[in-house]
Amino acid sequence: MRKKTLTQVTLLIFLAIITFLVFKNYYIKSGSKNDLTENDNKILKDSSKSDKNIIKDISYTANNTRGDIYLLLADYGEIYSDNQELMFLTKVNGKITLADGTNVTIRSDFANFNTKNFETTFINNVIVKRKDEKITGDELYLVLEKDEIEKLNENKNDENMIRMSRNIVYKKPGYDLSADILEIDLITKNIKIYMLDKNKKVFVTSEIK
Repeated sequence: MRKKTLTQVTLLIFLAIITFLVFKNYYIKSGSKNDLTENDNKILKDSSKSDKNIIKDISYTANNTRGDIYLLLADYGEIYSDNQELMFLTKVNGKITLADGTNVTIRSDFANFNTKNFETTFINNVIVKRKDEKITGDELYLVLEKDEIEKLNENKNDENMIRMSRNIVYKKPGYDLSADILEIDLITKNIKIYMLDKNKKVFVTSEIK
């Protein structure tokens, strides 16, 4: 009788162990898998939502009343969620074709761009080329022409002007210049180079032939 009882107890313990292992390996893992799937779905949804704001192969063209043409190209553009008129561009190339046929090319890693008035701030590794001139710097601001309301509310002297700032290096056959600020007037074609600190002077290096 005791032998029979001992066998039954052993079987009950064995069944309990089997039940516990099955519950642990199946139900707990199953629950974890479901949690992981929910997290993955959330990431995918967020990624999908983010992708809707990314535009590839950006191309914009504008012209002003004088007949100047501004072409802007970028590999990627991300629309700002708080302002649909603003974009953050990556791998940017710009070209200004002036009415007299003069070309000015601009290249940078990034740019902030206003799709309404084409106001552009080129950022990081900025390179400007015009005829035999090459200019490098950290940042460049450009707006060809503002509308009448913008002219009243803002500084109209900014239009038709290329303004480069920080770590400016201006190269032309015969000499190099280093400065803080460089401005190109797109109407007169004149260049103004200066330092922010009036006590400092523009550094000039001449090529000796």
